[in-house]
Amino acid sequence: MNTYIPRWLRVNFRIKFGLFILALLLWFLVVIQRSYEHTIIVPISVSGIKSDKVLVKEIPAQAKVVFRASGRELLQLLYTSTPHLKLDLSTISNFYTFRLNPEMIIIPRARTAEIINIIEPDSIEVVLDTKLKLRIPVLPRVNAKPAPGHTLYGEYEVFPAEVNVTGPRGRIVRLSNIETELVDLEKVKHTTELKLNLEKPDIYGISLSTEWVKVIIHAEKLGERRMQQVSIKVVNIPSGREVVVDPLTAEIELKGGITQLSDLSVDSISAFVDFKGFDILRGGKTRIQVETPPGIELLKTTPPEVRLIVRRK
Repeated sequence: MNTYIPRWLRVNFRIKFGLFILALLLWFLVVIQRSYEHTIIVPISVSGIKSDKVLVKEIPAQAKVVFRASGRELLQLLYTSTPHLKLDLSTISNFYTFRLNPEMIIIPRARTAEIINIIEPDSIEVVLDTKLKLRIPVLPRVNAKPAPGHTLYGEYEVFPAEVNVTGPRGRIVRLSNIETELVDLEKVKHTTELKLNLEKPDIYGISLSTEWVKVIIHAEKLGERRMQQVSIKVVNIPSGREVVVDPLTAEIELKGGITQLSDLSVDSISAFVDFKGFDILRGGKTRIQVETPPGIELLKTTPPEVRLIVRRK
């Protein structure tokens, strides 16, 4: 398809095109010398915060400002010499409200531009608090379930167990722990290592010394073990009495992780009877109570009860 070009345009086209470009440039030069009013979004920055202070609340990031300047200077303000509003906090200790005025706006290079008005915000509230650094424990949020025939044992290991938290004193002293992200694990068969991100508290001005921690979850196969000749103690014996148990030892059957069971010693199992509530006149037998380490389950105690022989000292 042929495009029709008028004959008057085709004749001396290069000359006519050059004149058109020249006229356009002349128009542009005239236009940019005129004075205009234009609203510009200006970034807000702060300086001079004392080393032992920190901001408690967020300061607006931008201000809306009306400038009057030539077209050339407005182009500079928009694209090459962006102005900014600067707040000097060097004399502020705790609280201050800045009433914004044109003197706070810094205009690089475009010195003849005039600031007509700051539309918003008209003021900025600054709140400072003492900067404090604390070591706070990490709380792993892990829901782990062992696979059939397996068990979890011991506490979750966290590295590092504590993190440095820096921020406004009035807020971080209320923190009891720093939580990790939530993770669900199913059918855990063996010791598992996780890299978990820390959940940063919703506190302005707070920072953590690390973004993640390592969490180790211990798991292994279930097993059973029978421990013989476990000594039986008597607790809460009244003064002036001597109590002897019959028999003196018991056999304890336990269930737990195979490594845990193999590491158990007789001394790590506490078998006892509580004299409190024992009726001396009626006598009889008292049930043996057994305390086991975390993750170890008591299956059976033989005998389940013992006889108490009570004598005066």
